[in-house]
Amino acid sequence: MSKKSRSRKKKPLPRQSLWPWLAGIGVLALIVGGVVVWTSSRPGPAVTPQVEGAPKLAVDQTVVDEGYVQYNVPVRTTYRLSNVGDQPLKIVGQPMVELAEGC
Repeated sequence: MSKKSRSRKKKPLPRQSLWPWLAGIGVLALIVGGVVVWTSSRPGPAVTPQVEGAPKLAVDQTVVDEGYVQYNVPVRTTYRLSNVGDQPLKIVGQPMVELAEGC
């Protein structure tokens, strides 16, 4: 290699425009947004009501045995409630829980 070829400066690459990249990102954002809106607007699975013409409350468990619990120790239990009727269910007032001790 000659000294002349070593001293040659490399030509800078042509500068590409930023607009095609921004347009591509914008199109991608629109596609992702459309998919999110489409999936969130689909109705849930069709459920056949167990009772027609009235609401009905279904509780996943009616009896809970927490075993031996010392006095004054809080216990937390979760119940799953669902409406299995075809009319709106309204819970009015404060829900009541009965505690049976020593059973």
